[in-house]
Amino acid sequence: MVRHLATVLSRFPVLVAGIALAGAATAARADSMPDGIIVGPWIIAPSLTTSYEAEDNVFLEKDNDAVDDRVTTFAGDIRAWLPFSNSRLELGYRASKEDYAESVFPRDTTEQAHVRLELNFKTGDTLSFSDDYRRDFARSEEVDVGGELTFNGEPYNLNRWQVELSRTDPGRQGYVIRVRRQDFIYEGEQDIGFFEYRGFHNVFEYRQPLPEGRNWVMRYESKRFNHYDPEGAVGVPFRQEVTDAVQFGLRGFLGPQQPFRVHLGYGRFRYDGQKESKFEGIVGTASWRLRLGGRTKLDLEAIRRPLPSNFETHYINNAVRAELAREWLRFEAGTELELVKNDYADDVVDLDCSGRRKDDTYEVDVHWGWRVHERLKFRISSFHAKRSSTCDSADYSATGFQTGFSVGWF
Repeated sequence: MVRHLATVLSRFPVLVAGIALAGAATAARADSMPDGIIVGPWIIAPSLTTSYEAEDNVFLEKDNDAVDDRVTTFAGDIRAWLPFSNSRLELGYRASKEDYAESVFPRDTTEQAHVRLELNFKTGDTLSFSDDYRRDFARSEEVDVGGELTFNGEPYNLNRWQVELSRTDPGRQGYVIRVRRQDFIYEGEQDIGFFEYRGFHNVFEYRQPLPEGRNWVMRYESKRFNHYDPEGAVGVPFRQEVTDAVQFGLRGFLGPQQPFRVHLGYGRFRYDGQKESKFEGIVGTASWRLRLGGRTKLDLEAIRRPLPSNFETHYINNAVRAELAREWLRFEAGTELELVKNDYADDVVDLDCSGRRKDDTYEVDVHWGWRVHERLKFRISSFHAKRSSTCDSADYSATGFQTGFSVGWF
């Protein structure tokens, strides 16, 4: 399945202000620098990737409407780091061209750009500014994280601007203050089945140290997004998404190389000014990463959260993911399982549903990789995904495989 999971970044207005503060940064801790080519004070890491993918249901439609296709992808990626006074400036750019054998999209190229300025102070505090930009098309989990809808190749632009101040050293009182602005808009005139959105996603977190390198955490999360109809009046939102959540939890290590975090609390969701479609209840996240014997890893994640729907309602997104991978010599093999259950708060009148909409989705991925050389990696993978819904038109199943190789610093 064609996936575009990289984080998106753009524009550089906060960069000038950040560089002005760079002189205040002093050596506080020796963050490890990434591998790459040393060019003067810079570390440069270029790479090239090509892949071939075949899928029997490109648009995730019902089986009788499924379209199979093949796509060849060429992508170039370059990342750069400029370390100074134990701080750093990070830059990144990735461009790809995706050539489908049958399907025709308004756009067949994608771009991602990233800039991040990180200032580390002797007090243990870190101040960072980042800008992300993504120019993409087709499906993306960045756009619709709950997987409610499928996409038909509509081109879009996604921008994120973020400022974060934090202190996360183990054994010390810590905090995270993160303010993020996010804009998602479609490009051109398309028959769109999803809304545009603009707004803020903010996080405020306090960490109290406990014995054995663990922390007690108190966290507040806030979302304020305006939703826009792509075919409606320009700049006039048709509703505002309002989300607040207070969570308490623990994070730290259960053993060597076994980080974990558990957040559980109370959340509220509503569309501002509307009495209908409200949520108040339990929300939370949990993750546990195990490293067994140095070459085997097991990652476990779970989440429960309210999400906005493209229809006049919202839904509760419950997801569990497990990934198991094993390395030996120059080879790696692994599998990933994801289970998602979406429960809607109200009837979806736009679709032919038998009762209130409920979606149950699972996806299984299996991959095998061979590091032919330190700078050359071959990979082959396959997946199977299926969604069962009380709305007949939302059912789908899809199977596909992908093979490709990467050259450079990946």
